[in-house]
Amino acid sequence: MWVKFTALSSILSHLLIGITLVEALLKCYDTGNFSTNSTYGKNRDLILASLPSNVSAKGGFLTASIGQNSDKVYTLAMCRGDSTPDDCYKCVNSTIHNLIVNCPNQKEALSWEGQPCHVHYADRSFYGALELDPPEAVYNIGEITSNLTQFDTVWESLMDSVVKKASNGSATLKYATGEAYFRFFQKIHAQMQCTPDLSQNNCDFCLGQSVITYQSCCHGKQGGVVQRPSCYFRLDLYPFYTPNASTAAPSLYPPPSPVSPPPPAASPPPQSVITIKKGEGDHRSSQTLVIIIVPIVNLEAVLVILTVAILRKRIKKPKQDDQNAKTRVESLQFDFDAVRVATEGFSDANMLGRGGFGPVYKGKLEDGR
Repeated sequence: MWVKFTALSSILSHLLIGITLVEALLKCYDTGNFSTNSTYGKNRDLILASLPSNVSAKGGFLTASIGQNSDKVYTLAMCRGDSTPDDCYKCVNSTIHNLIVNCPNQKEALSWEGQPCHVHYADRSFYGALELDPPEAVYNIGEITSNLTQFDTVWESLMDSVVKKASNGSATLKYATGEAYFRFFQKIHAQMQCTPDLSQNNCDFCLGQSVITYQSCCHGKQGGVVQRPSCYFRLDLYPFYTPNASTAAPSLYPPPSPVSPPPPAASPPPQSVITIKKGEGDHRSSQTLVIIIVPIVNLEAVLVILTVAILRKRIKKPKQDDQNAKTRVESLQFDFDAVRVATEGFSDANMLGRGGFGPVYKGKLEDGR
């Protein structure tokens, strides 16, 4: 569930945080109107209709204008940095439809769709201008219930890294993602983007202000989004974007283990390996790894101990074994005459069969053996 938060909201709006939902930032400016059949209105509809195909074909960002003087319409459209051309087309097309329905005769309007993509049109040139208002923020009502201090430390470092990466982008893409462990097997995932027409400094400032807004509205929450006309920022505890090595900030490795971790439960329930919450796949893998490796290590230790014991036993009794073998060999030695008498002259009646060394006989010695 996502909850709406406006940076300049009143006490009353704070009381409504828990029940108000939002998926997009939509702003119809009150700077001027036009009539339906006016030249400006026709120019607006014409250039908006051309945006979906042109933006998706241009890599997800486009500025364009049409008309002259007071009838001139300026437009900007941008898709999220990891959007496919098809997703970009669909998002821009849906956003334009919402703008026309909700802002039917306003000369300026903008919208950030929740997917997201961004469309802005006006009767003035706003290209390259830093526009921070209106800000809009939403957050996940889930709380960070433990290690909040450690979370804040990791979070601040991650924000600095992703802001820097995004603001250092190109003239066609200022977008970055990043992730960092704040506890074992659980990461913070961040995504930031500016309209590429902004300068590096303006992009850095816009995203920095969004981070401050997030701290004000959403500190201790499991995720949130801050949207401004010039930039976009999202945070969550599960991956929600398509990884891209060229736009990803360096991943921060997990913190070192605590000196005295709590002891594991004596008899963990069998389902602990397979009952995993969303976004905790790494945790499940690590548990399975421990369960498999520990028995193997124990088995190897037992085998080593048994092998050493057997070898020591054999080393202690070599002379005794040799003596026993000698006694057994001597006990089986008979002279020829004794064998002949015992087998009744090697009679066929006493022959048992033939082996590799000749016939085999049964016989009875004089002492009855």
